[in-house]
Amino acid sequence: MAILNIVLPVFVLIILGWVAKRTFLSDPQATRGLRELVFRLLMPSMLFTAITQAPRIEVVGVTLIYFAACLVVFAIALVIARFIKLSLSRAAMLGLNSTYGNTVMMGIPIVVAAYGAEALPPLLTIIALHSAVLLTFAGVLIEIDAGRSGKSQSVMSLFRTIGEGIIKNPVILSIFLAFFWRAVELPVPIPIRDTLRFLGTAATPLALISLGASLPPFSFRSFTMETLAGSVLKLFALPAAVWGFGTLAGMPKASLAVAILTAGMPTGANAFLLAHRSEGLAESSAPTVIVTMLMSLVTIYVLLAVL
Repeated sequence: MAILNIVLPVFVLIILGWVAKRTFLSDPQATRGLRELVFRLLMPSMLFTAITQAPRIEVVGVTLIYFAACLVVFAIALVIARFIKLSLSRAAMLGLNSTYGNTVMMGIPIVVAAYGAEALPPLLTIIALHSAVLLTFAGVLIEIDAGRSGKSQSVMSLFRTIGEGIIKNPVILSIFLAFFWRAVELPVPIPIRDTLRFLGTAATPLALISLGASLPPFSFRSFTMETLAGSVLKLFALPAAVWGFGTLAGMPKASLAVAILTAGMPTGANAFLLAHRSEGLAESSAPTVIVTMLMSLVTIYVLLAVL
């Protein structure tokens, strides 16, 4: 029952966001305004506070293990894509859908609800590199495929586009700023600390409502073998790979639990950042986002019970 108390409120808030989108948040500008408030102000405030007040943070071990698991699962996705005869671009999107999780909007609320804010540091180290590693890797493969048809931008242009997106990302900026603040051992003035804490308190519920309002449309006709493969790899293979690598490396139990739970988050809607190249890529990503979201109601419950 305790686990249900953690999982159910998260999904209730997501559903409320979905309902709100179809009622009083039907104006796209209203939905965007809520999302921008969460993404640019509330989440960064919460993350900065969590990092600056956290105990000693293990960065290298967690990130190496997590992204080693991601690259293995990404490679498996590419092999599956070859068997179901997908183009390299679609294969890259399958790999991204199988590894790129909703680590901010869902990962943070669930980790905090399950283990408390003191368990956030391992997750935040993953978030700090999440887009830089996975979006870049998938983006290069998509550009290689586009180059074959004469539609590619240069590799340097691709790196610049992704790099600019990361640099302008308030969530990632708040994480790096907080780590710098810790490194130089600067105290956070009490008025600023309390202001950030007040803002951060609103981050979790509004982030989940915003997530529900931002979910892409879905049609059962778009459910394909590609969707099934991406969903299984994301919710089952990736957590298993993180568990395997983490256990072999002797990762501390608490950090390993957070890393596994993070790996079990549904596919992040930010995968659409690379789906803009063609309608086909967006269509391959949207069903996986929705299916993993629905399936994760059960799989996250199971992970919390096991961990």
